[in-house]
This record gives sequence, structure tokens and C-alpha cells, in this order.
Amino acid sequence: MDLLAKLEILAVTVNNEDNGIILETASNNQDKNSTFLVKLEGPLSTPSQFQELSKSLTTPILKKGVGEASTANFCLITGAMKFNILSALAGSTFSATFVRINLSPKDLSAHSIAPTLGSEIDPTLPQNRATDADEVFLPKQGEYPVWYFFYGDLAVPEILTERLGLDESPTYRKAVVNGGLLRTWGGCKYKALVDGDASARVEGWAYEVGSEEDEEMLRYYETDFYEVVRCDICMVDVGEVIKGLVFRFVGDVD
Repeated sequence: MDLLAKLEILAVTVNNEDNGIILETASNNQDKNSTFLVKLEGPLSTPSQFQELSKSLTTPILKKGVGEASTANFCLITGAMKFNILSALAGSTFSATFVRINLSPKDLSAHSIAPTLGSEIDPTLPQNRATDADEVFLPKQGEYPVWYFFYGDLAVPEILTERLGLDESPTYRKAVVNGGLLRTWGGCKYKALVDGDASARVEGWAYEVGSEEDEEMLRYYETDFYEVVRCDICMVDVGEVIKGLVFRFVGDVD
């Protein structure tokens, strides 16, 4: 059973116990970068109603949660959509059931280099945006396999093996990225990669993630305190630069 299914079951269990999860109407930076499951009920009974109230251009993904006593349907929404829904329901007696999914957001633009590691990278500049319909920015949103740069726990073979359920020890390549600074958060307990200038350099390891399922497991592990962004990974062994991805911290550092 995947982690999303477990969260859906948790939401059903919470609902069966009549202990709904009600989030604050105030929004914060973590909420904006988070993903939520919202139960279909009341004025939010259909995906089209979610789309209307959240002011989304697309219809949210529908998910089904199966519990021991009942089933329930949920929509998968972003933090921005959640904010719009709460604003639309302000003053209503209806309380929506939200379940936060601690998943690192990944939203790679097809029209620019955004999001990319580095404080000097401006995706709005013409040279960083598509000039014609055939221009492709790599890695693409659904491209697999894809190289990731690891600088913390995921660079420990035992941890990555456990996270992905690998049958053998993972193969890393020593690598560096520019445009990032390594900090800490949580009282110096965790490493945090944040934007730096072009001369900033971080050493670590590159690993090729083979599938969307494996990537999703890593995104759950890193949680929504991080986001997936593009970066240039320089392989130390051959000096080759590869377009890859990295988890960038989005919270407050120590």
C-alpha cells in the first residue's frame, strides 16, 4: 500500500471518529507549499465545486479512501487552492476536512527554467524563458529516470536503501552543485540547502532516481519543508554537467 493510500485511510478513520481536522483560516508559507486531501462533502461535494471555489484552472485529482467501516472521496489540492477555498467559505457554518500530505512540492515549469537553485537565477528574464514552442527545459516534470543531488541523509546508503526498498546498495556518483549554500534548521538537527550566489559550491552525491514511484517516496521523506528544484549537477569523476534536481529548503534556517 502506498503512502497516499495510507493517508486517505487515516482521513476516513478521523472522520469515523467524528474528530474532523479543521485548519486555521490564516495562511502561512508552509501551507502555500503543501498538498492537502480534502473530503468531498457539503458545498465541496464534487471536483467541479472544488475547482470553482479554489479558482483553479484545472479540475483537482479525485482520490478514494477506504476504511474498515466506510469509504470517502477526497480531492488533492495545493496550499494556494486551500487558501482560496477557506476564503470562499468564510462566514459559513460548514467546516471542511483537510489532511495535510507532507510531500515536497514539485512544479517544474515547461516554459522557463523555474524553479532553479541559485539566488542569481531569474526565470523572468528572456534568456531563461522559452523563445519558441519547441524549446524544452530539463529535467521535465514527468521525466524518468532523473538525476538528483543529495547532500544529507539521502546520501547515506543505508537510509536510501530503506526508503526505496532497494535489494542492493545504491550507486552514487560524487558530485557538486553551484548556486547553493548549506545551512541547518530544527536546532541544527537537519541540513538545509538554500539559494546562494553563483560562486557558492556544495559537495555531495548524485543518484539516478528510476521512477515516479521512487521519487514520490523521497518527496514524502523530505516532507513539505523542502521543494524540488532544478540544478546543474557536476559529476566529479568526469567533469560532466547534468541537468538534475535537488531538494531546496523552504523554511527558516537556524
